[in-house]
This record gives sequence, structure tokens and C-alpha cells, in this order.
Amino acid sequence: MRPLLRSTQSGQEYPFERLEEFSEHGESLEVVIPGIEKARPRPAESWVAARWAEFLPFETVRPELSLGEGMTPLIDPGPLLKSWSGLDNLLLKNETVNPTWSFKDRGSLSCAMMSASQSERLTATISTGNMGQSMAAYGARAGLRVLVFLPDFAPKEKVLAMAVHGATVVRIHGSDYADMKSRVLSLAGRLGIRIVSGNGPIRVEGYKIEAFELYEQLGGEVPDFIAVPTSACGHIRGIFKGFRELREAGLISRLPRMIVVQAAANSPIVSAIRTGRRTMVPFSNFSTIAEALSSGRPPGGDEIIAKAYQYGWLASDAAEEEILEAQRLFARAGFFLEPASATVLPALRRLRQSGALRQNDRVVAVLTGSGMKDSDVLVRHSLQVVDCEAGSLEKMAEKLVGREVP
Repeated sequence: MRPLLRSTQSGQEYPFERLEEFSEHGESLEVVIPGIEKARPRPAESWVAARWAEFLPFETVRPELSLGEGMTPLIDPGPLLKSWSGLDNLLLKNETVNPTWSFKDRGSLSCAMMSASQSERLTATISTGNMGQSMAAYGARAGLRVLVFLPDFAPKEKVLAMAVHGATVVRIHGSDYADMKSRVLSLAGRLGIRIVSGNGPIRVEGYKIEAFELYEQLGGEVPDFIAVPTSACGHIRGIFKGFRELREAGLISRLPRMIVVQAAANSPIVSAIRTGRRTMVPFSNFSTIAEALSSGRPPGGDEIIAKAYQYGWLASDAAEEEILEAQRLFARAGFFLEPASATVLPALRRLRQSGALRQNDRVVAVLTGSGMKDSDVLVRHSLQVVDCEAGSLEKMAEKLVGREVP
């Protein structure tokens, strides 16, 4: 039997090849793979996607479309971040080392494989930057024309990176990114092209490989919690789907609890969970340094809220100054992150202080994007950069070292 798409709330089914990423009623769609309970990893395969091919919806995986994404390190954060968060068993899944420096590459590979399987020559995306850069790179690798629609506030680093890969960048001037996103996605059926977003069902299939990697890296054990900076919702949905399928296949007996992390200035999902609502709290006309978390009412967000209640997920946010402090702390520990990724640290600290997390809980925090993606925010940090004339080098060095050089 072939894979199909199914609405995550109403259960309505659609063809796997469907261009539109959501149902007619705005519900998220999810890939259903018949026989997933019999799927098994292939240990002899070196490429992670090939190793877990039986859990993916493609007839063949396409290693020639890969740019080296995945198998990102799972590492101890060091004493500074453990002490500040109050979590002794904190681990960091460092997605910043993917080819375009963010987790988006996992989903872009999946989207490229889908376009290749359907003999498509053009694809498009709506993005605040990271996904546009990633789709531009993977589209170039797959020989696709790529259109990237993005808001005018996207950082110049991301815009230039998209364009250099050959993508056509359409910069839209408007105040409401959520409305912009809805209008772009509505063009898929009308224009007959695949327009991918952060919460599309095919992209989610790429994100779930992250769960398989964690399973391998933890020796088959399941972490207590996984914290994910959340905007479009596909990333957190994909990781959890991966663990659900591992359980369906009998490889694990329990699921991790997810932690939804957002910026306080734009927290439609966290605000809903915190106040006991079943639907999102829409945000508009907001401003946040965590520009990668810019979905004020993400399509499919209500499904994430429903899952939070069903599975006992946690939710927390970070204020603007907390994000800056966390970015500085991560940097002091050796991790250069964009602000959206840094939100995870103060969110975890707040949950630990409230008692929602215990000191010994094994928590995986996902580092989603590199600091190289948004350099403008660095002007808000106190940086030690000293100018020196060549003739004054020795005296300056003596001053900085605090003693005379012999």
C-alpha cells in the first residue's frame, strides 16, 4: 500500500502527492505509512536517511540530493549552562552544524526528494529566512527553480544566502506575516506548484529523522523532555512523530514529553497552554529579536495545543532581555546561536524554578540556528573589540595582559 496524507484532527484522507499542505479547514496533514509497525533500521547503512528508509514515505531515498545534513552532535553543555538552567542532565542537540546552519535542512532534503519523485521542476516556499536559505540550497542541489517569498524584515544574511544559490527572492512589504503566509500558501493549487512551509507533511518527514538520531545517540533510551523553539510547528511535530513511530514499531516503550518554547513577544501557543485555552492566542504587530519565531498564528498550531494536553507537554517562553542574556551565556559556553535558538535556555530555567522540571530530568534542548544568520543583533551586546596602531602594539598588549612583556 502507498503512503497517504491524513488530517491530524478530522482524520480526512488525501493523496500523498497533494500539493496543498493543509486541509480545506486549515488542519495539519500527516503522512501515514502503511506497515510502519514492521519497519526496522538498517544498521549497515552509513547515511542516516538510508538507515531509517523503512520509516520514510519514499520508494527510494536519494543520497545524491544530500548536502551532508543530519547526525548532528548531542553534547554536554558544560557547567555554566547546567548551573544556570538548574538541570544536571541537560543535553544539547546542535542543529547549527547542518549545511545551511539550521535544522531546516532536514525538511528541505525531504522536500527535494518529494519534488524529484514527482518530476517537479519548480518549488516555492514562504519563510522568514532559515527555510528560504535551506530550500534555495537544496533546490540548487536537486536542479529545481526555487521561489522564496519572505517578509521585508528578514535579515540581510539570509536574503543574500538565498539569492547566491540562484533562488528568486520575493520580498513582501506588509505588517502581518501570518496573513502573508496564508496568502502565499493559497497559491499552490491555483498555480499548480508545491509551496512548502514549516509545518508541511513532507517537511515533517525530514524532521522526524532527528528523533531516530536521538534514539541512536542515547543507546535506545528516551529522554524525559525535548525542548524545541517553536514557530511554524513542523519541527516539534516531526520529532514527536518520529518517537511515535519508534513506539509503533516496538523499538521504544514510552514517549518523551515535548516542551514548546516561544518568545514572550510572540507566543500564540505558549499563551494558550498557559491559560488553559484549546485554540491559539493570535499575535500581530509584535516585535521580537527572535525573528525566526515570527508566526503569530501558525497554521496547525491548534494541533500542537491539543497534543500538549493529550501527552502532558510543557510550554514556556523568554522575554527579550532574557533572550539576549541567553545568547551571551551560550556564547560563553562556546555556542554561537541566533536569538530564536537562545530562547530555549531561559524557558527551561523558568520551568525548573517552577518545579515543572526536576533537577535530574534528562532534557534535550534543540539548538535550531546559528548566530551567523543574524549579525545585526550583536550591536546589543557588549563586545570587546580594541583598535590599535601597529606602532603601539607592544604597549597595548602589555595593557591587556596586565603586565610588562619581557
